[in-house]
Amino acid sequence: MVTEHNHEIDPTFSPLMPAHRQLNVHMKRQLEANDIAGIRPCKNVRICEVQSGGPQNLGCLPRDCRNFVDQRRRLRISDGDAEAIRQLFCRLQLKDGNFFYSMDLDEDGRLHNVLWIHPRCRAAYEEFHDVLSFDTTYLVNSSFN
Repeated sequence: MVTEHNHEIDPTFSPLMPAHRQLNVHMKRQLEANDIAGIRPCKNVRICEVQSGGPQNLGCLPRDCRNFVDQRRRLRISDGDAEAIRQLFCRLQLKDGNFFYSMDLDEDGRLHNVLWIHPRCRAAYEEFHDVLSFDTTYLVNSSFN
């Protein structure tokens, strides 16, 4: 283990250290809105650089912005995802008749609500009287914490 640096530490490199890099709430909202609008990632990052007064004032690396956009994309339900979930639930119901599911789709075929009850969960409920619920609206009207 090395406890001493073998070179001088340059303070101008501190913004590159992970502990000093962060995307602020405004930047997160801007990046996601631009991505939803179809702006390519490189242009999206460039917009943030211009709005912050240059890349040196961004507060993070361009890669951090692209990683954030990629992460948000993975969280969004895209075309065909609701159908894939329905097919999975149909297969599970064929395997076990006690598997239950219900799905609400909007007029465009996008997933609105989903409920599924696995037979093992029913047995666990009868034994322990506990329920596990997922609130997928926790990010609605939030500041992307």
